[in-house]
Amino acid sequence: MLNKKLGLIALITSVAAGGVWAGTITNFTTGDVLVCFQKGGVDMVVDAGPVSAFTGATHNQVIPITQFTGSQLAQVGTNSLSWSAFAWQSDNTLFVTRARSSISQQSTPWPAASSPAQSGVVGQMQAIPPGALDELNLAIYPQSTSTAVVEEGSSTANQNYTDGISYQDALTGSYGSDFDGKFAGNPENTTPSSFITAGKVVRSDFYQMTPTGSQNVQGTWLGYFELNTNGAMSFVAKPTTPPILSTFSRAGNTATITYKSGLYGTYTLLATNNMTAPLSTWPVVGGSLSSGDTATHTVQDTDSATNKFYIIVGQ
Repeated sequence: MLNKKLGLIALITSVAAGGVWAGTITNFTTGDVLVCFQKGGVDMVVDAGPVSAFTGATHNQVIPITQFTGSQLAQVGTNSLSWSAFAWQSDNTLFVTRARSSISQQSTPWPAASSPAQSGVVGQMQAIPPGALDELNLAIYPQSTSTAVVEEGSSTANQNYTDGISYQDALTGSYGSDFDGKFAGNPENTTPSSFITAGKVVRSDFYQMTPTGSQNVQGTWLGYFELNTNGAMSFVAKPTTPPILSTFSRAGNTATITYKSGLYGTYTLLATNNMTAPLSTWPVVGGSLSSGDTATHTVQDTDSATNKFYIIVGQ
């Protein structure tokens, strides 16, 4: 049996940072994404702009959420902070976050429901922007702006809310959670009590649930929101996940490579026995690799060379 040296490098296209045209609480429009925070009776409601900017983003595009500042978030607090992001459209399509239990592993998608069922969730969400506007107009918190309103967490405990309700009350309702029990689960992610000093970000996946008449239809994964320990937030759209090389073996002149498929992107296996050759000249092995199913696949390469190097190129 011949021994072959194996080299594996995942080359991913560069991450593009992009801005989002922001909506405002004063000009809120159906389809704007709300990023909401709550802790200890204080909320913050942020209009992060139209959901089309998030659904239309390219793979790996990073969208900074610049509509709020660290000093505004400090009014709520960063440790033990609960937050979510969501939007809705006029046909009762929902866009809702789900917290990751593992930083590197996608959460289970939210299930889609019928239009009447999702309209109940929309009803809870719709009450949040006018409630935030009530608080903004009364200047309860001077740190508030037209894109990020710090507000009192309980709209039932005071008379400042006249047209809507607080984020906290819209989420809990009489049921106590999950948009008054009308949604499939808890959209919030809660930071650890030592979040600021722990140095570890938290992520929540963002799903689109188009109304359906069928059961067990999973929502579409759009990417994830990431909250940093310094209070900065960003959205990463449809991240490409490079295939993982599982095993490499050789029998005679045939090398067998098994890999776990990535979620997005187009991946190609290249190989050469001359490491000094430009990458652009490396021959393709087995055509494009599979992607999108995260399953384990096998590709074979027959070559009598005693040394050969392999590389996975992704785009």
